Amino acid sequence: MEKETDEYCQNIFAYLVANNKEIRFNQLYNALKALDVKITKPTLIQHLNHLHAKRFILRKEKGKQNVTYQVNWKKFEPLNEALKFKKVIAHTLENEKIFKSKSLEQQIVYVTTILTWEQILHLQFNVLNLLEPKATFNTTLGYVFIHRLYDTYRRWLLDTCKQSRENTQKAFDSLQRKRDDFENLLFDRPAKLA
Repeated sequence: MEKETDEYCQNIFAYLVANNKEIRFNQLYNALKALDVKITKPTLIQHLNHLHAKRFILRKEKGKQNVTYQVNWKKFEPLNEALKFKKVIAHTLENEKIFKSKSLEQQIVYVTTILTWEQILHLQFNVLNLLEPKATFNTTLGYVFIHRLYDTYRRWLLDTCKQSRENTQKAFDSLQRKRDDFENLLFDRPAKLA
């Protein structure tokens, strides 16, 4: 990531992506505070100006006291990710009820698959950074967005676990079996008999 970017830029950008619509400055500031992002208004202005200068976000002035911000999706079209990001956002927001209606075992399968996919994507972004060092900022922000988006499923699974000690134990046991299966596969060990 470029030297002048930091976690503030990542948090602001990730929120704007998840929000996926124009948002006024004060709404953005209050939303970030609600998410425990410790940021002052002058610091937020500085980072919004930075993201705007890099063309990652759009800034619209509708008067002195009415300035809005939103993601500049066209910036990401060369990566062919913008439409995919938009679809994933919509899909995630619609799927919380569907996910939580699944059995605990189905939730675990889904979350472990997402975590595996996310790690592969992260490695792919690292390789892309080696191929195209100038794209580091883009790929890092892309990964931060994806990580936060898919971390939602992990949190939903943990919500299911918190419903009862029985759920927690079942989840732990299931994850242990999956871990054992991977270890057996990776280290060419014979599978344990159940």
